[in-house]
Amino acid sequence: MNAQRNDCDRRRIDAFLESNHVALEDPQLIEHLDSCQSCRDYIGSQAAEARSWAQATDLLKPSEFDNAGSLACSAVTIGHQSSEQPLAVRNVLASLAPTDDPNRLGRLGGYEVSGVVGVGGMGIVPKAVDPALDRVVAIKVMAPHLANNAASRARFSREAKAAAAVLDPNVVPIHSVSSDGDTPYLVMAYIRGGSLQKRLQREGTLTTVEISRIGAQVAAGLAAAHEQVLVHRDVKPENILLEDNVERVTLTDFGLARAVDDASVTREGTIAGTP
Repeated sequence: MNAQRNDCDRRRIDAFLESNHVALEDPQLIEHLDSCQSCRDYIGSQAAEARSWAQATDLLKPSEFDNAGSLACSAVTIGHQSSEQPLAVRNVLASLAPTDDPNRLGRLGGYEVSGVVGVGGMGIVPKAVDPALDRVVAIKVMAPHLANNAASRARFSREAKAAAAVLDPNVVPIHSVSSDGDTPYLVMAYIRGGSLQKRLQREGTLTTVEISRIGAQVAAGLAAAHEQVLVHRDVKPENILLEDNVERVTLTDFGLARAVDDASVTREGTIAGTP
């Protein structure tokens, strides 16, 4: 737990927890909680039985995928900090075919990989150039240790089909997919910009107008998916992209999407997705 700050008032928080309603009329406390990890941890520990809280803290600690999200991986920097990259990143990069271009990390199919822009539970997302069409793309590559698992490959293949079936300005378009080789991957449009999560971390709470604009476009993207009888199941700020210099919002990562009536891959009794 982070060190307690001088302006932390645990008695005030205790009173907040003991009240019968959420005290939204206490803006100073709400503002403090937004910026104080220590007090947020304290609320969590007080709201749960001690053993359950300890178990939850252990289960939810950052994984190698979470830590990789803040790493800058490019053809320029990868050689200097490759030992610091998560194992999944190193394994995927090691599987790339050699390239003659010193500014690239390697080749994947017909694509020249220039960097890594994201890491997730199913693998990594390199940035690459499609020489045939002279355009920049993002490639979602399945982690090698998952590619050997039949159920994981089935889920990955279903993700590609699910995402490709949704044609909407608020959903990242899928260009192609390769699921037969040793390294399954799907190729999608590269969105120049950052995620909603990064913007929230950088700027804090958004204005009501911004919240409404982003929410409406996310809803439009989900509506398009629902028209294809698909449920995303992993909608969160990390999977909502805000394109640079435009007002468009795009929804990405249908990693847990499935046909509503398809439960063939998720085991009975397990829970997948983001609440």
